[in-house]
Amino acid sequence: MKYFLSILFSIQSLLINAQQPDLLNSHAKIIFNAKIFTGNKAQPYAEAVAIVGDKIIAVGTLIKVKKSAGPKAVLVDMDGRLILPGFIDSHTHSLWGGLELMYANLYDSVRSVNEIAEYARKVRDDKTGMVGNFLVIEGINIGTWSLIKELAGTFDSGEFASLPVVLNGSDGHTHWGNNAVMKLAGLDRNFLHALPEDRRKYYGIDNGDEPNGFVADSGFVTYKTVIPGQHWNWEKAGEKALEYSHSYGITAWLDPSLGDIKDSVNHLLDEYLYLVRHHQLTAHIAAVVVADADADPAMQINVLKSLQAKYNTTKDFKIIGFKIFADGVVEFPTQTAALSQPYSNTGNKGPLMFDAKKFGQFVTAADKSGLLVHVHAIGDRAVTETLNGFEIARHANGNSGISHTVTHLQFVMPSDIPRFKKLGLLASVQLMWALGDITTIDIVKPYVAPEIYKWQYPARSLLNAGAVLCGASDWPVSSGNPFEAIYEAETRKGRLGVLDSTQCVPRVDMLYAYTINAAKSLQMEKYIGSIAPGKSADMILVDRDVLLVSPEVMHNTKVLWTMFKGKVVYKKN
Repeated sequence: MKYFLSILFSIQSLLINAQQPDLLNSHAKIIFNAKIFTGNKAQPYAEAVAIVGDKIIAVGTLIKVKKSAGPKAVLVDMDGRLILPGFIDSHTHSLWGGLELMYANLYDSVRSVNEIAEYARKVRDDKTGMVGNFLVIEGINIGTWSLIKELAGTFDSGEFASLPVVLNGSDGHTHWGNNAVMKLAGLDRNFLHALPEDRRKYYGIDNGDEPNGFVADSGFVTYKTVIPGQHWNWEKAGEKALEYSHSYGITAWLDPSLGDIKDSVNHLLDEYLYLVRHHQLTAHIAAVVVADADADPAMQINVLKSLQAKYNTTKDFKIIGFKIFADGVVEFPTQTAALSQPYSNTGNKGPLMFDAKKFGQFVTAADKSGLLVHVHAIGDRAVTETLNGFEIARHANGNSGISHTVTHLQFVMPSDIPRFKKLGLLASVQLMWALGDITTIDIVKPYVAPEIYKWQYPARSLLNAGAVLCGASDWPVSSGNPFEAIYEAETRKGRLGVLDSTQCVPRVDMLYAYTINAAKSLQMEKYIGSIAPGKSADMILVDRDVLLVSPEVMHNTKVLWTMFKGKVVYKKN
């Protein structure tokens, strides 16, 4: 009972929760008898922290903190428990994740085709999977695409034969539709024959010229035109996204694709503005908007500046720059990641999604205008050309102080690894994916040159070369739980074994990756990211000492409460 009274902020302790604004008075509250990992490398650990209002005023020993907080400070005993800074995710599609929590979704779980069919029956019958007369299921594990013939055997016959079925991959790049969908979309042999050669790669093809229902990236437009329109409840999605994030101790994130610069209406930005105006935004958010590196930089910069003028109304939500796609994804059968050597089954290297020269011009212009560029790069050639573009910008502008970001980094040439530090770039890494399973072995290794494959998710090499690693999930592509990602970063263990143990990252480095390092990717490191005087009072209490326990025990860590700006916004039941 003592544990819950002290840990869950009882009324007697006078620590606030979301309904109890006492902490906003002029007296300090001192959290003491705690083990505090601060995220501040100059002072990594402390035993007490004092808060006034939404700010931290002192960190250190209880004696030191008492002197700063004054004699009227209220003392709250943490009974020796561990406190961490609020976690920060440097790449998470949170509004889309919140939306997907409301609809049929398998959340990247590995399922047999029979199990997918069983789930499909359920969500068909209870209507949660129905979009008009279509059955749509999100979050399909991409390993499922190696079973397309089995999918066709199940969903092109019997009870599903006349029902249009669309399965959306958890990676956000891949999809499959049954014959009923293809017929409505006009996807047949004649359609494929009429496509330019460089467009055919976005469609799965069997027997030389027959579509098999698989589409990737821009190929999804073929299906999108026939799927009935759906009313997206963005307000509910925002609420769900905040609830989900806070349950994992996340108090800040970079949302990496908040619409397109060409959009005349941006529902995603509008939702964040709604949360701000209704005082419901309980996280610090930075946003980037998708742009076209091959198009006129000046025009796009002007549009972004106008968006900033409209939406940047508080320091807790701000648009900071652009998102650029350098390539797609590497897994078979998609294979749209840009590699330096050809895929063994096609002889193609995968498409680079920008002109390298124009990308350099785009980055230079954005950097000169004070705008961050956040680049999706998975293949080693995509990473090289991305770094080349940033090098052009640094040469033209000098070091602007903007820490541009490259995200995903599944394959990186060894010669490119030191360039991250040299160019002052951040590495936003999703190390939950860096494990031995079907997605990194079965549907990748047979198709990628061995000298490229061995540099898969080279996180430790990046760290050793001085790169700044920023923790990221890409939720809802995979779980948003930082402790799962930290576990995989530390062990790289999956169903099929360990994926290159030489690239394991120490746990403490991952804690920095999810705190102060990730704050840099949001351009908020002076305000959040560590438990330090003057910073926002964002912190979390966990149910075990993640600094000392085994990886397996750490993996199951639960957040007991999450504090944002001095208020508890999540409390475990």
